[in-house]
Amino acid sequence: MTILSMHRAVALIGLLAILAAPGPLGAVPLPPQPQGVAWPDGGWPRADTPAPLGEIFARVFAEKDDPHLAGIRALLVVKGGRITGEAYRAGFDETTLFPSWSMAKSVTHALTGILAMEGRLDIDAPAPVPEWQRHAGDRRAAIRIEDLLRMQSGLSFEEVYNDPSRSHVLNMLFGIGRKDMAHYAASLRLNHEPGTHWSYSSGSSNIVARILKDVTGAEDAAAMNAIMREKLFRPLGLESAVPEFDASGTFIGSSFVHMTAQDWARFGYLYLRDGVWAGKRLLPEGWADHARTPARHSGGRYGAHFWLNARNPETGVPAISDKLPEDTFMARGFGAQLVLIVPSRDMVLVVLGVTYQDDPAPLVALIAEVIDAADMIDAAP
Repeated sequence: MTILSMHRAVALIGLLAILAAPGPLGAVPLPPQPQGVAWPDGGWPRADTPAPLGEIFARVFAEKDDPHLAGIRALLVVKGGRITGEAYRAGFDETTLFPSWSMAKSVTHALTGILAMEGRLDIDAPAPVPEWQRHAGDRRAAIRIEDLLRMQSGLSFEEVYNDPSRSHVLNMLFGIGRKDMAHYAASLRLNHEPGTHWSYSSGSSNIVARILKDVTGAEDAAAMNAIMREKLFRPLGLESAVPEFDASGTFIGSSFVHMTAQDWARFGYLYLRDGVWAGKRLLPEGWADHARTPARHSGGRYGAHFWLNARNPETGVPAISDKLPEDTFMARGFGAQLVLIVPSRDMVLVVLGVTYQDDPAPLVALIAEVIDAADMIDAAP
């Protein structure tokens, strides 16, 4: 056995140990592909839109004054493997590339799973980050990839947008850290012992993204782009996907992928089907459960680079809203970019637009209304 194959075997054993651990407590099983429904390789199968769902769509896209609705540019529902509703605001359509913002973090999770399945990564081992290896006794050297994925690194990253003077995320994306975002984030001090404190951090995602580049041997953005297409985008049929990279060639895995609404639905559908696409496993078995297993200290609101609606163990209340199914997990980005995955309804819901409102309650109510209306397809004769 070569040294490389030994490292891959050790990494794979570590991954299997994590995935063999109990999944989300009481989690709804991820549904299989329905019999007789084609995979959306050459195009999505379609079903008639339930009348109540069509009425909701018409109301949303006629709205010009309500700030919670007027910014929505695309709504798409996949139910039982078929598109049961798809609509766009005037000026947008099925060819429009929509920005991800932090939905890119979930894409980073998928890429991490692929490389872990290949034995190139051990997510439970200390993360291979050069900035943490330079001095003996650097406590940051104990941070694992798993801690980064669960936003429990302990780094002092400030994810604030209303105060540039103390915002690490603004400095990283648009300021002094923009040329090498992972280096900027990895250079921050440790505020908490790794794994003991939850704090949302776009910096963590870019550190992971650089690790992905390093383990693949990609020398620049073009090489990493080709790897992403080979391993995820092309097998999944994400023909529209356009990722962005910083000057160091690292995928900006915190924030920047552009795709059509139908391709965002494909990405969500991969997780709904437990990482299997057209009968072929693209993600490790159990990787979707990894995404939707609540991170300790997150109050049930976060898994691994996916947001959750799990119950807060301290309050017993769903993390987002009791109006949404508790098994909902989602890719979620700034301005209400959402790919919701609802295993109990065998559903993916895509919401895209520019909805910058402090009060999320009206949007949550709309999403709940859409989910219930889309479910009426089961009641149709």
